[in-house]
Amino acid sequence: MALRDLLRTLIGTSNEAGAATPAFSVVADSAGVAFAAPPETLRTLREGSGASFAKMQWIVLRMLQEGGLAEALPNGFWIGQEDVAGLDDEQADILQLPPRYPFSFGSRISGRSGHSSFSVDLFAETSDGSAPFERKGPFLQLGSSESYRLTPAELMGLLAWERHRSLSPEERGETANLRLMAELQTAARSGMRVDLGHFERFDLVVPEGIGVTGTRMPDGSLLLSPSLGDGSTPDELQKRWSQLDLDDDGGVLRIGHRIVLLDEQKMNAIREVFANQSIPAERVREFLDTPSAFLDAALVDLDIGFSVRVAGVGQLRHLNFGELDSTGEDWFGVSEIPATTEILEQLIRSPEELETFQAAAEAAWGQGAETVAFRGETVDIADRAGTCAMLDKLRAKLEREGPSEEGGGAASEPSQAPSRTTVSVVLRDAEEIRSELLEIARATSPRSPVAWDAYARSPFPHQEEGVAWMLGLVEAALRGDRADLYRPQGALLADDMGLGKTFMALVVAGEYLRWLGEAGTTAKPILVVAPLSLLENWEDEVAKTFLASPFRDLIVLQSGRDLRSFRIQGAERESVQLQASEEATEDGPPSIRYALTIGPEAGARRLDMDRRIVLTTYQTLRDYQFSLCSVDWGLVIFDEAQNIKNPNTLQTRAAKGLKADFKLLATGTPVENSLADFWCLFDTAQPGLLGDWSAFRDRWIAPILAAEEEHRAQVRRELGHELRQAVGGYMLRRVKEDQLEGLPRKFIRTGVPVEGAGPVVHEPSLAAPMRGAQLAAYDELLSGYRSRRASEDMRGQALAILQSLREVSLHPRLRQENELLAQGAKEARSRMAESAKLQAVLDTLDRIRDQKEKVILFMVSKRLQRALKLWLDEIYGLDIAVINGDTAAVARSQDVLTRKQLIAAFEAIEGFNILIMSPIAAGVGLTVVGANHAIHLERHWNPAKEAQASDRIYRIGQTRDVHIHLPIALHPKIDSFDVHLDRLLRGKLMLKDAVVTPEAVREDEFISSMGL
Repeated sequence: MALRDLLRTLIGTSNEAGAATPAFSVVADSAGVAFAAPPETLRTLREGSGASFAKMQWIVLRMLQEGGLAEALPNGFWIGQEDVAGLDDEQADILQLPPRYPFSFGSRISGRSGHSSFSVDLFAETSDGSAPFERKGPFLQLGSSESYRLTPAELMGLLAWERHRSLSPEERGETANLRLMAELQTAARSGMRVDLGHFERFDLVVPEGIGVTGTRMPDGSLLLSPSLGDGSTPDELQKRWSQLDLDDDGGVLRIGHRIVLLDEQKMNAIREVFANQSIPAERVREFLDTPSAFLDAALVDLDIGFSVRVAGVGQLRHLNFGELDSTGEDWFGVSEIPATTEILEQLIRSPEELETFQAAAEAAWGQGAETVAFRGETVDIADRAGTCAMLDKLRAKLEREGPSEEGGGAASEPSQAPSRTTVSVVLRDAEEIRSELLEIARATSPRSPVAWDAYARSPFPHQEEGVAWMLGLVEAALRGDRADLYRPQGALLADDMGLGKTFMALVVAGEYLRWLGEAGTTAKPILVVAPLSLLENWEDEVAKTFLASPFRDLIVLQSGRDLRSFRIQGAERESVQLQASEEATEDGPPSIRYALTIGPEAGARRLDMDRRIVLTTYQTLRDYQFSLCSVDWGLVIFDEAQNIKNPNTLQTRAAKGLKADFKLLATGTPVENSLADFWCLFDTAQPGLLGDWSAFRDRWIAPILAAEEEHRAQVRRELGHELRQAVGGYMLRRVKEDQLEGLPRKFIRTGVPVEGAGPVVHEPSLAAPMRGAQLAAYDELLSGYRSRRASEDMRGQALAILQSLREVSLHPRLRQENELLAQGAKEARSRMAESAKLQAVLDTLDRIRDQKEKVILFMVSKRLQRALKLWLDEIYGLDIAVINGDTAAVARSQDVLTRKQLIAAFEAIEGFNILIMSPIAAGVGLTVVGANHAIHLERHWNPAKEAQASDRIYRIGQTRDVHIHLPIALHPKIDSFDVHLDRLLRGKLMLKDAVVTPEAVREDEFISSMGL
């Protein structure tokens, strides 16, 4: 039975049976599809009424609009052809779009690719033979009646073909012809079924980004060339750049049997490198320190592709950005002379370091590099056999001698004594620096009490404590010599989520400006760096925190906002000539590139005005780092500072390069993956406190790596506690579970019985046994796996079974979304009752409704989000908002509500209301204290992510007790998927210590727990 017939059967054909006629007509044009409906139908749907099928179409179109994929029209919606092609089958079925194109494409290729006579004809290979076709937007028409929906790959290929066909003969040069074949090959690799004849033999390469290679010339200058990161050597590329027309929007390089496809963005990057190709010898160090002063980091990916060649030698250097890398800021390493592999006897002191070096060497050999950076040294690995022999020798030596007290290596060897003495001195100096800094922190206190009468809100006690702590350190920073690297420079505010870190930071900013005003000192500007989704929140907090704003004004340095007002207009990259005559060259004053109007010469357009607060994102900081690092900031505040945990990214380097009286890093999760995150944050906030990377690695990380698997968690906890003590007063950490004054209680309720007392309590009503079709589907999955395991190698299949069990535990017919349509509350309850878990959820929602309170439903599956919205709207007469990864973080148009606006609308309704949210989209920055219930239908594998989602409602501003509900689908005979996951997650609950990371549930342990 066809899908449309099935829908008519399910819904009926008359208006009385549920208005099976679709609400929207579908009209395709050359660029997309319009979905139009009569005005009365649209009005009914906006009011939350209408037939089930019409409402389902409305929900899908609205979700697409909120995700920026659909545009509102006076009579409906419009979706671009690429987005229509990319719709999943469930969405397409609901919108009643044609089925996917079921056939392949054939081709007739004539002429040589280097001549204008080259041509390609495409045709449909149907079951009846070859046939011509017509394309209208995302639809393919065969004959007069057969219409099909193209896949994104098919649409991409046909668009490329049509563009080539529209070219005049003189425009069909080798570049255009190769580009067509490259794009068709890309489409074929993406899923388009097309026969490309002998061109199938070519290896298509689409670079992810354009990097840069530097060749050190005999005169000391540096010659820059683009790097594709595709395995092409600089010599190969040098011979092929002439193939490109740099004036074109796109280009193609043919290198042997490889075709390299370059889009407009990659061509812009290549042009940027060639426009700045020569770096004079006297400015090489400046380039290495701040490459974004010479190259636009928004175009050239300075995080990849960095290597250096020495003219006449042809050496390539591979930089290892792994955990044990300590190359610092000398990205090209042009000042280093490669050492022989004998130096590895001094550098490698443990089996873990040996394996790390070997992995780096293998990666370097794979790229054709002849050196590798390791622990501050450049090692010559051109002799691969000799390098491997040295590694084998060291491996045997380490196995024979075992680890020493200093983390590996020989216990006593005369040749290494000087090295050990040097390390000892470095560590002793670092300890002296740390002790001095800790003593300063212990002795700090703010210069005067906070003027709380200037603020619109009264602080909680813990906020008063936090503000006093920060102001004490700011005072110490202002007293110190700016040139002293070991003065107090910053701190880490690691309070748990929802305790008001934004409010405290703004109070500190206000007091800082008050101090400078009372002292008659010109106040510097203040910079706030935050994720894009939080800029709106910061604007609101500024308005809510002060009775009268202490700032001159507020600037949002972001695309679509104020960035365009401060970006230098004109050419692609603009030059500001430095007039310092002592730096002049024969060609005139040196040209240092800026992207923003800063400094007194900018006049009224100057970004860095006194007392101004500038809000920006980590991406903007990365792209405009040279300008922002040239400003003398007063305070710099990093919100969700875990965004700068990786020392090898440009945004982290820019964060470390910002000049400020004081840097405040705020994050509730200072350690997300490893203790290296913690070191990087403190190296930004307070350099020197934890020493350099190599010293930190040896002291805090090497013991964890060396520990046996069964003891590693305990070693990690112990070192985490010691590390917390090591940073002393430069970090403040409080958690809500400490029952800080002003916060209500939190209860975590689960359907699984729990042992002992604690925050998690057993709630029997949250568990329900699977029955009927759900139990049968669950058992069928298990029995099918077990029977196949007896005769097949099922390694790699267990994870797919787990995902299927997870899905069935949510609803047995989740993939048959169109069969779950419901007309009226009774039918909606019946659909939900097919799932044990959803029945438990429905019972819980009824109780919350009776209490006239609000609730958030957390789930990942978009199918379930759509179905639950439809059902719960019918049951409770609501118009439930859905916030997921498609929901806008910032306003795109007046028709699309942002996450914050959707939350405000949700909270504005009196009494009971429901919000559907993805735990991933809820992970950062959102506050929903209007709700005091959260239900996790689809739990996250990482307990930290689940806690972040729950804490959207458990934070400052919450006045009622908070209830976290964990519904469970039970199996009558064995522990179900939900029971296993609940047990594993409870065993990994987040620890209070900020420097100990909660672990996610691993696939292997879940598979083992399920007996798969």
